[in-house]
Amino acid sequence: MSEPSRPEPASVSGDRYQQILDTAPDAMVVIDATGTISFANRQTETLFGHPREELSGKPLDLLIPNRFRHAHAGHIETYFAKPTVRHMGSGLGLFGRRADGTEMDIEVSLSPVRTGNTLLVCAAIRDISERRRIEAMVKLAADRLASAVESIQDAFALFDSDDRLVQCNSVYRALFGVRLGDLVGRSYSAIMTSFAEELDFASDVERASFVLARMSTRSAPTATYDVRTRDGFAFRVNDRRTAEGGVVTIVWDLTDDERRAEELRRARTQAEAGSAAKSEFLSSMSHELRTPMNAILGFAQLLRRDKKEPLSVRHRERVDHILKGGEHLLRLIDDILDLSRIEAGGLSVSAEPVDVRLVIDEVMTTIEPAAARASVEIVRPTWVGASSEVIVDRTRFAQILMNFGSNAVKYNRPGGTVRFDLGRPSDDRVRISVTDTGMGIPEDKQDKIFQPFQRAGQEAGPIEGTGIGLAISKRLAGLLGAEVGFSSAPGQGSTFWIEIAARIDAGHAARPDKSEAGGLEGKERRGVVLYVEDNPANVLFMQDLVSSYDDVELLVAPTAEMGVQLARARRPHVVLMDINLPGMSGLEALRILKEWPETSAIPVIALTAAASDRDRQRGERAGFFRYLTKPLKVDELDAALDEVLPR
Repeated sequence: MSEPSRPEPASVSGDRYQQILDTAPDAMVVIDATGTISFANRQTETLFGHPREELSGKPLDLLIPNRFRHAHAGHIETYFAKPTVRHMGSGLGLFGRRADGTEMDIEVSLSPVRTGNTLLVCAAIRDISERRRIEAMVKLAADRLASAVESIQDAFALFDSDDRLVQCNSVYRALFGVRLGDLVGRSYSAIMTSFAEELDFASDVERASFVLARMSTRSAPTATYDVRTRDGFAFRVNDRRTAEGGVVTIVWDLTDDERRAEELRRARTQAEAGSAAKSEFLSSMSHELRTPMNAILGFAQLLRRDKKEPLSVRHRERVDHILKGGEHLLRLIDDILDLSRIEAGGLSVSAEPVDVRLVIDEVMTTIEPAAARASVEIVRPTWVGASSEVIVDRTRFAQILMNFGSNAVKYNRPGGTVRFDLGRPSDDRVRISVTDTGMGIPEDKQDKIFQPFQRAGQEAGPIEGTGIGLAISKRLAGLLGAEVGFSSAPGQGSTFWIEIAARIDAGHAARPDKSEAGGLEGKERRGVVLYVEDNPANVLFMQDLVSSYDDVELLVAPTAEMGVQLARARRPHVVLMDINLPGMSGLEALRILKEWPETSAIPVIALTAAASDRDRQRGERAGFFRYLTKPLKVDELDAALDEVLPR
């Protein structure tokens, strides 16, 4: 028989318990009824900065901020009078004091321990300063998002995957909460049933059918419907399902729109006055839409770019949906502004000699990334013969071709193709055609395809779009003295074309003497230079300047949007960037190029008329490789290019 195990000496057992307590993640402090510390583990020393030997026999007040010490003795007396277990996180917010005098947020759990006739209390102390900071950041982000939602002038609501309302603005509450009062937490069916009582229907049967129809389309990716209330207000409701299974609802008040439309119909005989009124309305509406979108996209981008407190993958996806939806709305706003400027006669054009082939190449290069994502092939033509030049506003001409090319990609099918063709219907005309192998245009929609907000039956489909691009293209073609048209076979594809007068002497156009471009002829450089500039005269100057180099290719983009896409596709050796550009600014384009891995290392040189000290400092802070001002000193640009172009 084995001998019974002998109990360990008390000192050995005590050492073992102390070792166990030293491994605890929280600070452990044992005090008696007088508030004197009799034991502290290793984490206490780490957390508060006091050596354990110094804490033993000292009052607990040593670990408490001065502003709380006067009341602490009473708390100890009260607790020892009626000791109970107090769990971590219960009670008010507590603070601890480190040895250096700094304070921290803490949580404390209390456990009474009786040893013989002595009552002790074991306090577990946890530093929650970082958690408090994160909670404050989360609350601030939530408050900002709530503020952004509230700033939307239209009714806005968000439903969760169980179809219960989780967030809405005051406009939505005023519209849908007439009968229900508080809406948050209520089901969509309850809200819609109540709202239907406010709508104008001929009978209760129609009202019930309306509610059933809304419930049946609830699971669709998107749904849009118009309603009219009994007191004469008209609304358009758009539901769009999120990736998490929830639904975002936006309600537009169309009452004023319908009234204005009626006024325009009555004033149709006064075409010029009616057109001006419509343009003013569109411009006003577009600017009003930008106000809430600034808040939505601004805060969403802050959340997306937060490096200190990065979002989880799930929340990043949600923010990406906000940004994607906001950017789609901004494109719609920009198109509306373009349309209003054209119709009001406020859009000017600047004609210049343009090589059509170069513009086609730039457009194809710009849309290739989108085509690749859609599994659509861009078929590049093989140029034969002399160049085809026209006299046209290059920016607006490229805008028309960009619209045709983007639509050809967007409405194509996976595995489809987009082909650009250049032809001469006659000696004095040039025709550029863009052909796709997509869904085609239904015959009953073809006569309206160039009208605003017509999308060939795709208004409620999954393909995003504004329905304004083709209308703008037709109006721009009129300003350019060109014609646009199309042919389409449903289910087989479409061809959109623009026809414009050819420059008869295009093949004999004189080139300026290269020696006049700053005396730079013969520079032994090679590489690719991208010039982002909307002024035709500046573009011509740069073409002459770059032609002085032996083997340098110049790419030109009239807008920053086209410039960043062209930089991403072609990876030039250097980008020359104007700052005051139509649409996106050169500063914003620089930020985007710095963020993309494939373009972050490309040097960007500013060429701008913004020449004040403040503008220069802002450009230097933004990260331009060089900041050169207009009128340009050719020697300065030459020296800058000398640093970045290979020889």
